Amino acid sequence: MPPNRIADLQLRGNTSSLPVRVYWPGQAAPQPVPLLVFCVVGAGAEASCRSLSEDLGLLVLAVSCPTGAQNGTTALEWAAEHAAELGGDPGRLLVAGQDAGSAIAAAVASQARAAGWPAVTLAAGRTDAELFGAVQKFTARN
Repeated sequence: MPPNRIADLQLRGNTSSLPVRVYWPGQAAPQPVPLLVFCVVGAGAEASCRSLSEDLGLLVLAVSCPTGAQNGTTALEWAAEHAAELGGDPGRLLVAGQDAGSAIAAAVASQARAAGWPAVTLAAGRTDAELFGAVQKFTARN
């Protein structure tokens, strides 16, 4: 897993390609790390995604979700299937967002549970502190 790396990918969406940005942790991990799909609404998520990756050691997949949960669901499904290729652990999946993104993340997690997917943990907050606290609780248990 490359340290301090960021890459832009194009996923195959339902009707067109879906751009996502991947953030690898700041230090190479000896084992697969938790993978967080971050639902972005609007601008300003870059700093949060970098911090989640670098400070908390997560693999972060940021996806723009301006009109609802579809992009988040597509990204989560792709992440679950390709986590190992990226250095992530498909058994430790999180979905998160801030502000309006947290509502979309909740919808994505709910859809995943309803579809019978493996466990997906929701970590959401209105502020960085709330979001980071929720993620830290997850990583401490897993």
